[in-house]
Order: sequence, then C-alpha cells, then structure tokens
Amino acid sequence: MQISRLRIAQTDCVLANFEENLAQHRALIEKAIGDDASAIAFPELSLTGYNVQDAAQDVALHIDDPAFDPLRELSREITIICGGIELSNDYGVYNSAFLFEDGQAQSAHRKIYLPTYGMFEELRYFSAGQKIEAVTSRRLGKIGIAICEDMWHVSVPYLLAHQGAKLLFVLMSSPLRLTPGATQPAIVEQWQQIISTYSFLFSTYVACVNRVGNEDSFTYWGNSSVAGPDGATLATAPLFKQHTFDVTIDLDAVKHARLHSSHFLDEDLRLFAAELRDIMTCRPE
Repeated sequence: MQISRLRIAQTDCVLANFEENLAQHRALIEKAIGDDASAIAFPELSLTGYNVQDAAQDVALHIDDPAFDPLRELSREITIICGGIELSNDYGVYNSAFLFEDGQAQSAHRKIYLPTYGMFEELRYFSAGQKIEAVTSRRLGKIGIAICEDMWHVSVPYLLAHQGAKLLFVLMSSPLRLTPGATQPAIVEQWQQIISTYSFLFSTYVACVNRVGNEDSFTYWGNSSVAGPDGATLATAPLFKQHTFDVTIDLDAVKHARLHSSHFLDEDLRLFAAELRDIMTCRPE
C-alpha cells in the first residue's frame, strides 16, 4: 500500500503581498524536500492573506500565470498544496486551493461555502465554487480538499470520501472567537470534534492546516492537526505559533479501519440519493 510523509506548515503570511508569501513558501518547501517529505500543505489563502477585501481582484491569478513557476518547478520533487486567490477563465475571483505536482499546477478546489455571518464577508469578494471533486495525486493517492467553512457542511467530506478520497485536507484561516469563562476557545474544541468525527465516520485521514498571526482585528489560532482513519489524533501544532510537523500517511490504515468497522462501506448511496431528490422536490415553501 502507499505510504507518504506529509508535512503540515502552520504559517503566518503578509496581507496582499504575494511575493513575500511566495518566498516563505519556497523556503519551507525546500526544507521539506531536504527532509525527504513527500508532500507539504499550507493554510487557506496562504499566498495572499485572508482579509484582502477589495484587493482580491488585484491579486487574483490564473492558475497558468508565470508567477506560479517557482512552485511548479519545486513540485517536481514534492507535492505542494496551498491556498490563493484564483482568477478563472471567465474572470471569476475564487478562494481556491492549488495543487502543484510533477511540474504541473491545478486548481484543486474552489471554496463553496463563503461565510457572511459575524465577522465574515467573503461573499462580497469571492464567487462560490460549484464543484466537489476528489483529485488524484501520484504521491498521495486519491485526495479531497475543502476550505474552512466547507467542512461545516457534511456534504463536502461525504462526497469526497465516497469519490474515493482516503486523505482529506482542510485548509483554514480560522480567526479566534473568544468564549467568556471558557478555558479554551469554543472554536478550537468545535474544530477538534469536526476533524475526529469525519475521520472516524468516513474512515479517512483528515489533515487540518490552520494559519496563525494577526490581520486587522483578526487573530488566527493555528492548532493544525491530523487525525487517522480511526478518529484518533496523530499530531498537532501549538496554538498561535508558526510550526511544522510531519505525519506518515499509510493507506493500509484506511484498509484496516474499514475492515474493522464497515459503517462507511455500508452506506446506501442509492437510498440517500433517492431521499435527497424527494426532499428537493417536496420541500415546503
């Protein structure tokens, strides 16, 4: 079975400064190559910063833009997953996850669920993605990628897992929301529950890559983590600090988890699809 060494890069970044962020990516990627990692993953919008607002249109790049050439070249030795602002062929602006491998680049996922509640206003600046699709990596096998809020909607990891993804990435820029009287912010515990629950229910690895640092009034809390297909946490990064760590992805563990408990394999997709069609057809006004 396929075994890969995955490096998680919990980073800070400079708002709307592609060149400086790219330089940081290159340094961390070169270090990962020297350490013989198979792949490296960065947080949501790691190449641009999160709170770009109206500048999103100015820093958006098409996936074929020469600005990505350094990452394309490095990807001949390591698989790279990172976040940025994508300009589509029809000039839509997307919060996207990019996959670089074997000298090629692709837009692997466009964020679907753009939050517009509380401190968030993403739908003002981005178009919503319209596709949930697992992708094949030579080094990692079949993978799925979601971006932050996407993972709060069970349909996204559900569909990615049933398309064959045995490793789910979640790229995040999750800001701190303080909970009065709590010893640990509720958002941290909520994400821990999400990661553990999905990894167990879908018998997949889940790699969560959150950023750190500050932008305007936003403070990003980090605590990136990877859970195995039995729901157990394999490794975590600290709160609020830039940090990297490695974890071994062994697809034999997925096989053993599914043979031990077939709850994922027993899912009745035809029944689910039929009931969903009924809901969509008969939903009351």
